[in-house]
Amino acid sequence: MKDQIYQTEIDELAMGLTRSPMFMGINLRVFFANTMFCTLICIDAKTLLGIPLFVMLHLMAAKFSVNEPNFIYIWSKSFFKTPPTLNYKFWGKTNSYQVR
Repeated sequence: MKDQIYQTEIDELAMGLTRSPMFMGINLRVFFANTMFCTLICIDAKTLLGIPLFVMLHLMAAKFSVNEPNFIYIWSKSFFKTPPTLNYKFWGKTNSYQVR
């Protein structure tokens, strides 16, 4: 009997239905938050500096959204559930689960 190579089947419809709503490459909520923040900057500062700020923040969000569309929610949950410790400067960026 021959060994058959099994390939994982991916249902594109199911993948699309489980993904969060996206607009212009980023999460819909992050896009509208960015739009409102930059609009308020334009109104409050009475200048158009909010437009380049919008583009910069949008590109950063798009870069972070490539792997995980809900990156902002994961970061916020991890920050509030495990906040930085008081001796962070002493220990630095150590990771006890890191494989050497």
